[in-house]
Amino acid sequence: MSENMSSKAKLRREVRSRLARMSPSERHAQSEAICSRLEFPPKARVALFAGMQTEVQLLSLLSRSEEIHWHLPRILNKSDLEFLPAGELSELKKNSLGIMEPHKGLPAKTLDYIVCPGLAFTPQGGRLGQGGGYYDRALLSFPDAQLLGVCFKCQLLKDLPLEKHDLKMDRIITAAEEF
Repeated sequence: MSENMSSKAKLRREVRSRLARMSPSERHAQSEAICSRLEFPPKARVALFAGMQTEVQLLSLLSRSEEIHWHLPRILNKSDLEFLPAGELSELKKNSLGIMEPHKGLPAKTLDYIVCPGLAFTPQGGRLGQGGGYYDRALLSFPDAQLLGVCFKCQLLKDLPLEKHDLKMDRIITAAEEF
């Protein structure tokens, strides 16, 4: 294992530990604050994510504006995902990882904004994902989309070991700050 991979694995363990120590009420409060900071113009095509239990929860945004064209990721295989229209919450189904995802509609060809999950971010736009590379690969199909990283305060780090293939976020949004 390369030094960079070892460093990333160590950081992932550390941040997962921080997330596990957050109370559900703290996660909920910070998620709501992050949602209130996310603003999109009418008719925008926006991809959100349905977070795992320890991630920022964004699904409340789906009912916020009918003028926004909401999308959610659907995992296709062990390395790829696509973004499908979000539809109604009742239409979402859990995938093999326990993440809610849509199963109807055509995959998005263009997106204006992609709200990205991550284990850690830097104020300069660096992102450390879960390690599967799903988003690193999927984002390449949307070169014109604005990439928004959302995270809890404990996930914001001064520095991350980034590699050539790691895409930078255009903005990072926490409950209290935006970079």
